[in-house]
Amino acid sequence: MQKTFKVLFDENRNPIDVARIKRLVTDFSESYNKVVKKIIQNSITLNRETFGFNGATLLPSFGMTRRGVFHGLKIEKGIIKDPNRVLDACWIQAEEELLDLKNRLSQHTSHRRSRGILELSPEPRNGIVAKVSELFDKLEWTTVNGSDIGRVGASKILFAVLPEIALPVDNAEWDYVFRTHSYGRVLSIMIDEISEWEKKSNTHLETLDPHPPTTLTSVYNVMAMAARPSEV
Repeated sequence: MQKTFKVLFDENRNPIDVARIKRLVTDFSESYNKVVKKIIQNSITLNRETFGFNGATLLPSFGMTRRGVFHGLKIEKGIIKDPNRVLDACWIQAEEELLDLKNRLSQHTSHRRSRGILELSPEPRNGIVAKVSELFDKLEWTTVNGSDIGRVGASKILFAVLPEIALPVDNAEWDYVFRTHSYGRVLSIMIDEISEWEKKSNTHLETLDPHPPTTLTSVYNVMAMAARPSEV
């Protein structure tokens, strides 16, 4: 097992027990859980409207809209308020690749969306991870009003519309949990770690979230947040 497995395994390289994961997932913020369920449901199909709605739904729940490039982004009375037109800029950059990725994922995971990343055979999975990583790089350096979307914003936008495979990653996770600058590497670690944990625990990770819809990445995300050092 790799030393980088820090999310579903403890410091002694033992898999975190099922009861603890279930408790962390169940006890996580109710408002955040509602948002995640909403974006998972709304991202079954993808177009400009769902891209905007999911982004404006998810990013405020992460505290991303208080300042910076996403400042002021929200949904008010069912209408997206995006004063910096940041979602428009991201959609223009990502539309073609996002639609292609969504089509590929739908072809392979339409019946087992909650387990999308593990239901893919290795070759198409590696290809999709590579494409998501390329798209991440493009979004990270998208500039709006002189500011970049950045690595945290790019990962969360991708999670908002590709929750079958994308993972939202905050700065503490980049620097202290995954210790890499490569989004493709983060996704590969996540996939390998989930696979290893499921083998050791004889349990499907997504079943530990009692309230569907869910995905492997949405459960793993709760555990990745719990894995951040307490002093950070």
